[in-house]
Amino acid sequence: MTVLKKTDISQIICSKQLFLAVLPCFFIASDLRAETYEQCLMRQARFADESLTLSEIRAACQQKLREDSQPEDTLEEADVLANRAVQEETTRDSPFVITPHRPNYILPVSYNASPNYEPFERAGEQAAADNFSSTEIKFQLSVKAPVFYGVFNGYGDLYVAYTNTSWWQAYNSHSSPFRETNHEPEAFLVFPVQYEVMGLNLRAITTGINHQSNGRGGSLSRSWNRVYANFILQQENFYMSFKPWWRIPEKDKKFDGDPQGDDNPDIDQYMGYGELRLGYQINSYNFAIMLRNNLRYENKGAVQLDWSFPINKRFKGYVQYFNGYGESLIDYNDSVNRLSVGVMLTDWL
Repeated sequence: MTVLKKTDISQIICSKQLFLAVLPCFFIASDLRAETYEQCLMRQARFADESLTLSEIRAACQQKLREDSQPEDTLEEADVLANRAVQEETTRDSPFVITPHRPNYILPVSYNASPNYEPFERAGEQAAADNFSSTEIKFQLSVKAPVFYGVFNGYGDLYVAYTNTSWWQAYNSHSSPFRETNHEPEAFLVFPVQYEVMGLNLRAITTGINHQSNGRGGSLSRSWNRVYANFILQQENFYMSFKPWWRIPEKDKKFDGDPQGDDNPDIDQYMGYGELRLGYQINSYNFAIMLRNNLRYENKGAVQLDWSFPINKRFKGYVQYFNGYGESLIDYNDSVNRLSVGVMLTDWL
């Protein structure tokens, strides 16, 4: 087992050289470990007996968090990221528990004011396009699992994750097809930090690699690969996530209908080069906004507004509004105006 030396972990955490070394290879995650847990690790690193292994130190800090934490319905709002991190720490190594990554929800009423028929008409699916309903069911399943702890001499954890987002034409009077499904596997490193930036606490930096596709062929095929970083900042019950990315280039198609090559070479013009997410929690009510922009003269972007509220201890009500480009891969170059209502199983916080 790896033995944790008495190294100043705070110097490793804030090392620009380490961040620049891993940034080209790995991407961000949006939910990170708590400051209190990292403070425990740093204290142990400085003062604990050198014979203690990293696993023993982690176990001691996790036990302390479990003893100090309150029941889920009385957790303090004062540290919303720590609340989620404490709950994840207690179960992340259990084979009988699946850890959420992004929000998990089902929106039985999802209304799009201007459905995009063009890709299906171009693909020769005119009959399907004619019968598409403006109201459909949208749902998302997102999970993650740790692969390796302490990648860089005891610092930085490697995760894998998968997110599935689907738009189901359940109210279609004909075959009720899945209009679109986006698959998004990723691998990322999590680096907890503690640094003040413009009055906010920089709590973590994650960096990883991400693939997103809709699993289709022919003219309906959409996919891209990205390297991204994510900077998570927090101040009490407010959090901010700044996530820049870089698209990995693909070869151009040699001819129309070529199964090889880039299916969507202009996706950056609509999806931009990153996104900003802001969130605020008030008495278990969560409010969030996501913003994207292509930063070009021909301006294109997107905004998503989220509101979740408790129904009982297990479920939350969820209202989502999206306007702009890139809600799904099939609609990456078409502006969507969508309002959805449903139930959320797990939130960002």
